[in-house]
Amino acid sequence: MNINPRQIKFGGNYTELYDFTNKRIVKNLPFSDAQVLSPAAAQYILVPSSILSGNIAKGVASTYSSGIVAAALPGAIGTAAITTISDSLGNVANIVRIRESTTHDPIEVLGREVFGLIQCASTVTDGDAIGAAASENLQMSFVYIAADGTVTLTAVTNTIEFQVRVMLTLENTPTYEVEGGNVAPDVVEPTIISQKVAKYVVTTAYLANEIINLVDGSGATAGVTTLLGDYAGVGLGASGAAFLADNQVEVLENGVEVIKQIDFVWDTSTTGHFVKILDIDDTFKVKYFSL
Repeated sequence: MNINPRQIKFGGNYTELYDFTNKRIVKNLPFSDAQVLSPAAAQYILVPSSILSGNIAKGVASTYSSGIVAAALPGAIGTAAITTISDSLGNVANIVRIRESTTHDPIEVLGREVFGLIQCASTVTDGDAIGAAASENLQMSFVYIAADGTVTLTAVTNTIEFQVRVMLTLENTPTYEVEGGNVAPDVVEPTIISQKVAKYVVTTAYLANEIINLVDGSGATAGVTTLLGDYAGVGLGASGAAFLADNQVEVLENGVEVIKQIDFVWDTSTTGHFVKILDIDDTFKVKYFSL
């Protein structure tokens, strides 16, 4: 007499052996030269079936084996989002690695690696096929992990290759498999990060709380500066909280470090303001790290 998996009792999280064989496992697939996207300075990009074929394993409740893992957005695709799904241990399931398609080097912002989040429209049914161009139902949002640990959206200009993650049931996992996925065949030159200093010498006084454009030194109302140093790439971070938390960004007034978000306040990634008047011949600096 044959005994099938349903007749064998199990333990722990699995009532029967059959339940165990239906355990869902998320696995990384290797990079593919055919999976190339060009975001064009956007925080997200749509993913059509011509670039990534297959079916969608939607959310943590998906039962579709061999599907591309995706987190369901609150609504339609077409807007960058930090929507994620995680396993019971806290591992994010829909985060994937991306890299520059020509050099195969990682993409970084403020010295931090940029990742993709695979997301699908809320109307997708678990197991739906990935949509074709003009009928896309899948997107990738671009993020990095900020200094304070928050998942932060960022724009990507590079042409990229990307990995995906596939959900498999235990009984459908390969009979021969390299645990942990593949190793990239190329040797990547280490990325060198150096400290940059943007210096500003006031030639026309700034009003208290006047917003300053750090890229050209102009004030929103009156202030003017002479620019020195590495001002072209200066950045304060994606938010006031990120600016405050990032110890790699410092602001100095007349050589003295100011208190961020009290003496000098973030307005955008490239603008901020001092709460006091800046007089002629005053100087201020922004120290930051860049590639």
